Amino acid sequence: MPSIDRMISSGSVTDSGRPAQEPAHVLIVGAAPRLARVLTRGGYEVTTTRLEDALERVDDRVEAVIITARGPGALTLCQRLKTRFQVPLLPVIILRRRPHRTLGAIAPDAWLRQTTRGREVLARVEELVRIRRAERDLARLNETLVALAAENGQLYERARLDASRTLGLLRELQHRVRNNLAAIQALLVLERHRSPRRSLDEAIDVAIARIRGMAALQDAVSTDAGGITLATLARAITRNMVDVFGSSRVPKCEVQGDAEVPPNVGSSLAVALNELVMNAVRHAEARNVRVAIEGTNGEVVVHVIDDGRGIAAPDSTGGGLIIARTVVRNELRGTLDVVPADSGTSVRMVIPVPKDPPMQTAR
Repeated sequence: MPSIDRMISSGSVTDSGRPAQEPAHVLIVGAAPRLARVLTRGGYEVTTTRLEDALERVDDRVEAVIITARGPGALTLCQRLKTRFQVPLLPVIILRRRPHRTLGAIAPDAWLRQTTRGREVLARVEELVRIRRAERDLARLNETLVALAAENGQLYERARLDASRTLGLLRELQHRVRNNLAAIQALLVLERHRSPRRSLDEAIDVAIARIRGMAALQDAVSTDAGGITLATLARAITRNMVDVFGSSRVPKCEVQGDAEVPPNVGSSLAVALNELVMNAVRHAEARNVRVAIEGTNGEVVVHVIDDGRGIAAPDSTGGGLIIARTVVRNELRGTLDVVPADSGTSVRMVIPVPKDPPMQTAR
């Protein structure tokens, strides 16, 4: 079964926890021996070719093309590279003055003068290759989500053939998939419009942490009643933080208490809890993070407490806190408050829980 974990762990991993990257292969079209030496010293694999042979030399290994050849054929080559089905994300740099005439939608990623220093060209190539690799990783993530959706479709058909016993399961699966995909879309749109923008690596790490936080919901499903066990959910979320951001950057996390909630409550609560824990891990500079869970009198109370630097104002409008507060208020009809603490930050969520199915508090 395709999964986020499998996609993330499909490549080799360095000591820092990030996938190991092969040296990028750059194709230079035209004669530029000095630039080729600069790129080679910068750690790139460099191939030089003539303008007329360039299309045949572009394959899956090439991650950037630099066109130094002159004449109208340079722009024609760029347009052909940008419209090829196999390489829609391939960065192209042309070393010549930008023409005054309108080029339309298809143009190189950068125009640089032929007198541009090799170090400046190297820096631009590094930037474009980094962006391309990030876009490629996002494309793989999208393919994984599509594969998961396709497999859910197969589950729907199997459930339909299982008559009345699986009719309720079919509706529940449809509801969960729709909610999860809507939540992923909303989180990605929010990240796209975030200001100030994160770096590409940071944005991908945050997106992975959020999606894995939603995936942790499956580990917390109670086998006997189909409810969500919050202690198991919280522990899965804290483990995901270590996997995504590395053990050296994640404080000690502790989970106290437990309660069981219906699946529809658990799915939304997983998003809010993931944002609060991620805030404590990434921004609080804390040594310890504690998640305290209590279920009484038809409601669940969840505290996320850290001993970090604290929040300057209780009505702070940080991105993660906004997401958590919006989910709690609009989807769970509950409250989220930043409560006074001797040190660090303490956030309390109070969530009403329907009486059917009944909520159980672990002893």
